[in-house]
Amino acid sequence: MADEIQEQKVNPYLIAIAVLLPSFLALAASSATNVSQPHIAGFYGATQYEANTVVTCYIISGGLMLPVTGYLVRRIGKKLLMIYSIAVFALGCLLCVIAPTLQTLIAARVVQGIGSGCILPLCQAFLLEAFPPNQRGVAMSLFGVAAMFSPLAGPFFGGYLTDNFSWQWIFIANIPLCILSLVMVKFLVADDIIEPLKYNKKFDYAGYISIVLAMGCMQVILDKGQQWNWFDATWICWMTGICIFSFVFFYVWELEYKYPVIDIRVFKDRNFLVGTMISSFINVTIYSTLLLVPMFVQSMIGYSPSMSGLAMFPRAVICFIGLLVVGEISKYVNPKLLAIIGFVIIAISMLMLTQMNPASSMESIVLPNILLCIGVPTAFVPITALSFQTLPASKTADAAALHALFKNIVTAIATSVSSTFIARVSQVYQNYFVANLSTENPVYHVKLAAAQSKFLHYYPAYVASRKAGGSLYKELLAQARLASFFDVFTVLALIIVLIIPFVLILKYKRAK
Repeated sequence: MADEIQEQKVNPYLIAIAVLLPSFLALAASSATNVSQPHIAGFYGATQYEANTVVTCYIISGGLMLPVTGYLVRRIGKKLLMIYSIAVFALGCLLCVIAPTLQTLIAARVVQGIGSGCILPLCQAFLLEAFPPNQRGVAMSLFGVAAMFSPLAGPFFGGYLTDNFSWQWIFIANIPLCILSLVMVKFLVADDIIEPLKYNKKFDYAGYISIVLAMGCMQVILDKGQQWNWFDATWICWMTGICIFSFVFFYVWELEYKYPVIDIRVFKDRNFLVGTMISSFINVTIYSTLLLVPMFVQSMIGYSPSMSGLAMFPRAVICFIGLLVVGEISKYVNPKLLAIIGFVIIAISMLMLTQMNPASSMESIVLPNILLCIGVPTAFVPITALSFQTLPASKTADAAALHALFKNIVTAIATSVSSTFIARVSQVYQNYFVANLSTENPVYHVKLAAAQSKFLHYYPAYVASRKAGGSLYKELLAQARLASFFDVFTVLALIIVLIIPFVLILKYKRAK
């Protein structure tokens, strides 16, 4: 009877909608707050750097759920775990809406991230089950849409809601969609065919606690380091030591323990090790630019959140199209050659971003982003395929979890380091540029006199002189910040170029 019931399957595309909707919400939530950071910081009376924790804590907490997804599936089943995950995600959204302080908002984002962590791997599993084997390509194309399109579309929707309503609506809008997702998963997704197997292995508490402790300490260090001047603070030195020790303990313990939470021995496979590293740097490029470009256009050009989101939206559309096109092209082109072409395109787009300035037009911002998202799928699709090509089928599940976890860690580090880079390097440039505001500099005298003459129309001479000096110093700060953005995009371009030789290390087995 159970087999007969199972034969009467729901249309796979309805199941796809049911599981892709929460996946879209979970991934869009990682970037939707990027464009509203100035509003969040202003609402709580915090700096924009402190508000950056709202983004990084979500990424880290979601990543911590990846290692235990397989264990939880065995304990309670895929469908029930998906329902619980959506419910926790919705609870996190509600807590974000009512958070009275920045600290409680960060805690609420952690709850939201815990709910989101299992959703994406579960979505992939449901899609593979829903579609017949001859349509697996369609299933993975739909999964790619959620995995790549939604984080890129997040800034557009976040900016629109922030501008037209308030930043809280980024979270309010998720709640009814989560309820809809719960209903659709409940009634459209089939129950597990068999009862969840009793897990006959001990859960690796020591390994999991060590990775949680390591990533938690790393999160605090990255978020508070700039505020406390990094290693000048004793407690940051202690937390750094705990973080390093926990990572080392996790590595050694997972090698020796009989039932590790993640089998890190898969890193012995050269393709997987190198491919995971390369994929992580692709993520660095995506998420760093998702944070830095909205930050630039809002702070340097004066765009509203919705305008900055609109400037970012074309990259989401291009990436969506690119995923579909590159999947077909990869059948006929050597994946290593395709990946190298993708990295060259990404590097060119990074160099184009260095040309942005306070007078840049919308087109000069959109074009490099479009080029970036032509390069990203061109590199991402073949690199991902090559990473798993030489692994045995029995290791794929552990490898997928480790691949996602590693990318989450690197992405969180890149997000924090990008903000720190802008803050620190702009201070360095201020020290260099302030020498130009000297009485011995004739150009400074001319600019100061011109500014004073303008202010004299409205203020007394003394006030006009002070305001003229202040306006020139404000211009110095803007130039220093502009130079820091130039440097960070140059560094990203250099990293991408340096990665290209590693592509040649990957083994490629041509399909028969």
